[in-house]
Amino acid sequence: MTQSTKKSAIDYSSLGLKCGLELHQQLETGRKLFCRCESELCLDKPQAIITRHMRPTLSELGEYDKAALMEFKKQKDIVYEIHDSVCSYEFDETPPFEPDPKAIDLALSIAKLLQMDIFDELHVNRKQYLDGSIPTGFQRTMLIGVGGKVKVANKIVNLDMIALEEDSCREISNIGRTITWRVDRLGIPLVEIATKTISVTNPEEVKEIALAIGRILRATEKVKRGLGTIRQDLNISIEKGARIEIKGVQVLDMLPEYVKYEVDRQLALIEIKEELEKRGLKSESFSEEHKQLNKFFKNTKCKFLKEAIANKVQILGQKLLGMKDLLGKKVQAELSFGKELADRVKVITGLGGIIHTDELPNYGITQEETEKLLTFFNCDKNDAVVFVIGKKQEAIQAITEIVIRVKEIFAGVPNETRHANDDGTTSFRRYLGGAGRMYPDTDSYPILISKARIKRIEDNLPELPDKKEERYIKELNLPEDLAKDLAISNKASLFDELVEMNIDPMLIAVTLEQTLKALARENVPIGNLSDKRIKEIFELLAQQKIAKEAIDELMKYLAKNPRERTEVALEHLGLKVITEDQLVKIIHEVIEKSIDIIKESKEHAKGNLMGQVMTQARGKVDGKIVNQLLSKQLNEKLKELKL
Repeated sequence: MTQSTKKSAIDYSSLGLKCGLELHQQLETGRKLFCRCESELCLDKPQAIITRHMRPTLSELGEYDKAALMEFKKQKDIVYEIHDSVCSYEFDETPPFEPDPKAIDLALSIAKLLQMDIFDELHVNRKQYLDGSIPTGFQRTMLIGVGGKVKVANKIVNLDMIALEEDSCREISNIGRTITWRVDRLGIPLVEIATKTISVTNPEEVKEIALAIGRILRATEKVKRGLGTIRQDLNISIEKGARIEIKGVQVLDMLPEYVKYEVDRQLALIEIKEELEKRGLKSESFSEEHKQLNKFFKNTKCKFLKEAIANKVQILGQKLLGMKDLLGKKVQAELSFGKELADRVKVITGLGGIIHTDELPNYGITQEETEKLLTFFNCDKNDAVVFVIGKKQEAIQAITEIVIRVKEIFAGVPNETRHANDDGTTSFRRYLGGAGRMYPDTDSYPILISKARIKRIEDNLPELPDKKEERYIKELNLPEDLAKDLAISNKASLFDELVEMNIDPMLIAVTLEQTLKALARENVPIGNLSDKRIKEIFELLAQQKIAKEAIDELMKYLAKNPRERTEVALEHLGLKVITEDQLVKIIHEVIEKSIDIIKESKEHAKGNLMGQVMTQARGKVDGKIVNQLLSKQLNEKLKELKL
């Protein structure tokens, strides 16, 4: 049975599958949330770096957050890349500015579109993060509203809350004990929208929910677009398992895959627990009793072990009771439980991984060495051995983490935050955070939300995508697929404005939704084409100063030359409309020099003649007019030649 067949046969309802979705969408408001910097990413190389270290702080209840303590255990060097403009807020050298009112208004609008109850007073809070993703050690966030709902197919999905917060830094690299971040993304305003936990019968439902919320977000036309500007976190559990948070899903179509693989993983972990219990083991059976293996492997031919011994690096081994064949057991796709242990070791200690006897002989380690290793640790038939390579302190820490993780098996599935891999699998990231990491921000004042402000926002809410799509189809006769795309496009308002100029809606829609994307695929910098500039092009069309065929070429030129005036670009490209008399003359000249072609092909010569005419008239006159006048003159010439 293949993996896909196995997945499709799972009865998710009987497993008690529950999912919650958190969407993080960057807002397009022109500035960052708590400072005046522009919310744009930097592509240039950094000009300087700052290195820092993080330490946890007590919550107001006098408690340390478990996830924060785990991050502190890593003892990472945290490097921040700096560009030519350094904001003192970004490095926690000055208090935050007043939150961007435009971002607050936009968050309030989104809350209203999602039918949420809005708070009349907003409070900025701190959410602790010690992974270095935020130089302050905490993310500033404010709860905007609660409740709400969204319609998905014929089902109503209840929402939990919406928050407005600052985005974190971009991770550039994470190697060993050093993690590098770029601060350009830090502070970009984003909304976090969380659903209630819902029972799921089919993982595809999660994708549909994300699509429905995403369409409403895009209806504002003030959210950033592109990879990384919207990220989804998944909370997944089954009845016999536990809640797992999967962070940073960027590809919407992959959401169901993460759900399926996590269900596979939790079922496999439960099987491992049950098998260990059958073997008469419990958490107390395991204790850290590692042995040094450098002398044991002194005559090995394994290359990396020989290098470790030569470099006087520690090789430490640990006996794992009853774990034979369980370390190699697949838990998601081709990833084994041994890989889960290796992920934990890598994240916390920075070491590359682990080696265990379920995967030996391999890596140049022989069968004889494997058997001797098991004997060296006095292993029974169901026991296994795991060993690590590294500096003494890191190697001991790695063994400790392995034992901790093995003990966690007996609780079933440990609560974790996991990283979303590109293939739908996940890897350990940190322990699941608790309520102790959220506390009030003492640098910020409460923000009162007046009834007048809410009224102003309600009066200016955008049209919802479903209504807009229906209007485009019924009133403007757009095809359903084009109407659907346009309804969530950030060019929808521009489209409505251009339609008011009595220009063909189909032409406008195709230009905004298809032509611009085609130009982008040709690496044309369409970001230089503002709505104002696009409107200028269509105004020329409305005034009959250009033909519709000129639009593509004019847009391409202006995107590459954004400082050029539209009228000058028109002159430079030679795209000014020609008169009907001029077109008649061009057609006449083409026909007269193509008599031999006409005599040979008769009416079929039209295609050849059309091509010749268009080389002189393309972009200067409507192709339909060329076709009509050419047909008329060609018919007259055929009669004249008695053909």
